[in-house]
Amino acid sequence: MSELARDALAAWARAVWPGGDPGPLTPEPITPDGSARQFLRLTAPGLSLVAMANPGHPPENRAWLGLARHLGALGLPVAQVVAVDPEGGRFLMEDLGRTSLQQAALAAGDDQEALTRLYEPVLALLALMQASAGHDLDTSLCFDGPRLDGQFLFAREAGYFLTQFVTGACGLAPETWPANLVDELRELARLAGRARPDGFAHRDFQSRNIIHQDGRVGLVDFQGGRLGPAQYDLASLVHDPYVDLPWELRLRLMERYLAIRAPLGGLDPERFRAGWPYVALSRVMQALGAYAFLCREKGKTHFAPYAVPALATLRRLATAPELASFPALGRLLELIPVNPPAEALRPREDNPA
Repeated sequence: MSELARDALAAWARAVWPGGDPGPLTPEPITPDGSARQFLRLTAPGLSLVAMANPGHPPENRAWLGLARHLGALGLPVAQVVAVDPEGGRFLMEDLGRTSLQQAALAAGDDQEALTRLYEPVLALLALMQASAGHDLDTSLCFDGPRLDGQFLFAREAGYFLTQFVTGACGLAPETWPANLVDELRELARLAGRARPDGFAHRDFQSRNIIHQDGRVGLVDFQGGRLGPAQYDLASLVHDPYVDLPWELRLRLMERYLAIRAPLGGLDPERFRAGWPYVALSRVMQALGAYAFLCREKGKTHFAPYAVPALATLRRLATAPELASFPALGRLLELIPVNPPAEALRPREDNPA
């Protein structure tokens, strides 16, 4: 964030601060990760708030505000919105905390019991959100499409993976792809899109988007929410490259999620497990496509290290018995280096962001 943008956002926040002029404000820019939005934590005596600026993106802002109100009305831990400037794309909101689940999980190290305790309230949050937030959802708020269906998953996840990671980062042109690969991925996306149960999908429910402060959890970056298979957000959480949990813990967390979710209704555990391999595979392909895009097109090379655990997860997911009838995917993974060379995820020379 430039100094000029920071000062302008702070001045607006001061003008709309609850209760009037807050006196001295301490500004602290917050890194927006993969987003183009700008965030500023503003601390006054007795109160800390977060200002967000996203000018020029009215549909995304409308989605964020509408979903914040929808999720908040259900008692889910999203930031309360204090003030809005729709024309300027500016928002002032509650400060949910400084520590992400990623930071808390990395601090726990290899202590699986500590990790399990950290993830317990997150799984409870996820179960409640999926059991309730899909009801009466105004899908006109969903600026990037109302549903994670097979068509969307093929175009925006499998296709994203092929274009950005397989071809863009790994240099495997379409003519080198195994025969029938595209048909296989189209069918995998179809199976993922029809997985059940169906409900609200955050679409980026991973450790950097979950605040974990003093035992409390908070949810951010939900503007891409829509309807979709319940497996998607759980796959985002347990197969999260930012933490790279031990595999046996991932399986335990899935079972714990099912135990928490089942009493809330609308979930058949066996049907959930049946759709799991296809949805989980789709989510990890999306992550690899995103890392390649952010590194090569946006110059955000701090995402590059996460491609290695994401690719390892994809390889392991592809060995599931349910995927034995998709041999082209296995052949593709044999063509991709186990550890993509660092230069594969450098910014493109013709597009240095």
